[in-house]
Amino acid sequence: MQSMSATKPRSVQRWRYVYAIIPVKKEVTFGPVGIQGENVHTLHIRDIAAVISDAREKTYEILDYGIPHQAVIEKVMEHSHEFSQNCVIPMRFGQVATESDIKTFLSRNYPKLKMYFGKLEGKKELGLKVTRKIDPTIKDIAASNIKIRAMRQQIQGKPLEKTYRQRLELGTKISQELERRGDRIATDIFVRLSGISADSRLNKNLSDEMVLNAAFLVDKKKEQDFDQLVNTLEQEYGDLNLKYVIAPPFNFVNIRIRR
Repeated sequence: MQSMSATKPRSVQRWRYVYAIIPVKKEVTFGPVGIQGENVHTLHIRDIAAVISDAREKTYEILDYGIPHQAVIEKVMEHSHEFSQNCVIPMRFGQVATESDIKTFLSRNYPKLKMYFGKLEGKKELGLKVTRKIDPTIKDIAASNIKIRAMRQQIQGKPLEKTYRQRLELGTKISQELERRGDRIATDIFVRLSGISADSRLNKNLSDEMVLNAAFLVDKKKEQDFDQLVNTLEQEYGDLNLKYVIAPPFNFVNIRIRR
């Protein structure tokens, strides 16, 4: 007779996708708005909570799910006035973990998360991009810079093969002046807008036309002042385009469950 030993059923690991951390004590549900239509709700430790949904996969591609990830964070931000503090800590894309790991993360990082809530409360991230038209700027440099104007006159009308080196040097001079002028403009705009912001961050420019790519953490009471200063700067410089958008404060928090 064959004996049978009792075996415990193997538990199935269930994964959760984490969108944000919010300052709430009670359970909050946001509906089936998560990635792949999953229900979005909260998981608590004391008076803070992770905004999560079930995760059907352990890893996600940002090209496929980056937009719904952002949409959930924006939906949560719409309700931030209902939280104990008016703010949301957004999580980077692709943060998947078990409920146990999420609770451990919240517990271990509790002081740091509370510090972020204090920093972000009542504030918005305003992402500013300043661009210029390259051709008119180059024409202005060629007309206003004495050395560059003289170099252009020296090679004007002469055969290309005989002025090849001079043309290369001219191109380098114009490029350097473009960079210097762009740096001066970027510094002026960044410093002046930083003066009415709680915090600010410089980001890498995304194109040759871009002069400044920056994020500013602005108190909601000063948002109108920020807007007015942006308009003033645009009028002062004339040939620049200054545009800003409200965004989750990714530039001012650095929190990840998974590295």
